[in-house]
Amino acid sequence: MLLRSSIQLALLLGMFSVAVIAIEPINAWSTPAYTSPRVPSQQTDVWALIKTDDGMLFVWNFNELHLTLGVKGKEIKQVDVPDRIFLAVDGKTLQIQTAEIRVFAPDAREKKLDDKALLAAHREWESKYIGELLKSKLTLKSFSVNMSALGPASLWEFDMPEGMNAEVKTEVYVTVVRGDYVLMLNCEATTTTPEAEVRKFLLDTIATLKTSSEPIDVQKVSESIRAGRKP
Repeated sequence: MLLRSSIQLALLLGMFSVAVIAIEPINAWSTPAYTSPRVPSQQTDVWALIKTDDGMLFVWNFNELHLTLGVKGKEIKQVDVPDRIFLAVDGKTLQIQTAEIRVFAPDAREKKLDDKALLAAHREWESKYIGELLKSKLTLKSFSVNMSALGPASLWEFDMPEGMNAEVKTEVYVTVVRGDYVLMLNCEATTTTPEAEVRKFLLDTIATLKTSSEPIDVQKVSESIRAGRKP
């Protein structure tokens, strides 16, 4: 019930409305778990989940952005929401999405904004949008994080307005800049999953981020993992 509530809340925050939320088990080593309907046969617009010893490797080729994330968990399932990426990870709901920089900061190049400034601009843009949807003024808490090899990251959160959802207490986000995009991971703190656990989960996940200048071959990565080599 909590997972359903969490997804319905996410749908309210700008997602496509669906009549039924379905969770499907993932049992493929090399077959993409999801292929975008926009370009169903190309590896330039596809994401996949590949089983690993400690969870799943998330692979995403999106336009010119090509990345992998290690998602650790004992039970990881794809949540079937059209055109969106949701994973159920040991009772938590993880959303993975991107925002193109030119959409929220069209003058970024002229102003020569660095990654910290871009993350701040994205946080303001995203939170304003969410606040308008919720019809509530959000009080943000934000933390600057240096992810070592990843560079600057932004960890931010807000408490859900009273009366919105009895189970979801706080929405937590972590963002990093990669190329022309901001990559954002989102998870909620609930009555059973405290904020500290959610923050650690998001930071541990984003810390595994790897990017490639070329589209990632899902089949090759899967075969490499099966052969015992780390991705």
